[in-house]
Amino acid sequence: MIDLQVPLLAAKALLLLLLFAFIYAVMSRSIGDIRKIPDDEPYVPGQGPNGRGAYAPRRSVSGNPELVVEDSEILAPETRFELRDGETSLGRSSASTIVLKSDDYASGRHALLTRHGGLLYVEDLDSTNGTFVNGRKAVGATPLRNGDTVRVGSTTFRYEE
Repeated sequence: MIDLQVPLLAAKALLLLLLFAFIYAVMSRSIGDIRKIPDDEPYVPGQGPNGRGAYAPRRSVSGNPELVVEDSEILAPETRFELRDGETSLGRSSASTIVLKSDDYASGRHALLTRHGGLLYVEDLDSTNGTFVNGRKAVGATPLRNGDTVRVGSTTFRYEE
């Protein structure tokens, strides 16, 4: 009679080794995919938001920084809002500097623009739908550069220096 215990033990060991190799391959692939996700995309002058086409950032017509309406359900395209020194608030509230009265996706006090050290920053004021800069959700005070887009509610603005 042939002893089958040794071949069966070898088969079990091989099966166990293949199982560990499979788990290792899945885990290393998952970790590699996670590492490929960028923390933040670098700013590329002349590059549109999310890499969608290129545009040349324009300069403000008045010489002062402005928010220019690119897309909106409530405001006409190319409507310009001059940004003065100090704070500029955006939202549905009539107390806001830029009032988005009929925008159902904007909060009463939605976002705040402030100038520090020569840079303009946008900050979400705990709005329901968030504030987006170049298609990415703004977290904390987010600096704006010439040509950046800012979405508040259903309205998208372009920042021009």
